[in-house]
Amino acid sequence: MTGEERLRGREREARDNDRILLQAAREVFVQRGWQAPMSAIAEHAGIGIASIYRRYPSKEELVLQLRIMALGDVIRIADESLEGPGSSVARFLRRHIREAATPLMITFGRHVRTSHEIDELAEELRAALDALIAQDLAAGLIPRGYTAADLMLGVTHLRPNLPTSRERTTEIHLRHLDYYLLGLAAAIDHPERVSGTGATWEEWLAFNAVDEDALEAGPA
Repeated sequence: MTGEERLRGREREARDNDRILLQAAREVFVQRGWQAPMSAIAEHAGIGIASIYRRYPSKEELVLQLRIMALGDVIRIADESLEGPGSSVARFLRRHIREAATPLMITFGRHVRTSHEIDELAEELRAALDALIAQDLAAGLIPRGYTAADLMLGVTHLRPNLPTSRERTTEIHLRHLDYYLLGLAAAIDHPERVSGTGATWEEWLAFNAVDEDALEAGPA
């Protein structure tokens, strides 16, 4: 094996180990919330806490990386959901439930300030969701006034953390998604039954903005 091959192997191993760490961190945050200590993440990942701090010197840096990873996954799903028969919005929501990590935006955003990379990814996500909505509007598959922020709020409501298996959780979420989609379809012909106005993207970002009081309290 050449030196270059060994280097590529070490880089691949480092990426795989980082993915395992980030997945463990996400699962711990789902179960225990923002106050979960780094030691709990290390235990769940099966690594020493020093290994976490070498990669992520603080909980804030770890959470920022989780947000970047999550946004990248959702953007990919949104882009891929443009292709195929039927509703792009419905396809996105089904794939999000089946494939994307459980939403933790409120946990993340309320405790850690954003970054330039996250802001750029958020705008990329907005553009991807706007494309889904525009395609469905042109086909008459969703009601007018439905926004990208409405879509993301729908995700948070449709995917609560449930104390059961992943398979059963997915089954329940998909069942409630069917109810949600039936409601969207009914709103096309009966817009008068829908109260208020659609959420704006600025509101969606504000809902996930840092909570200065929580930030001052500091991480566990």
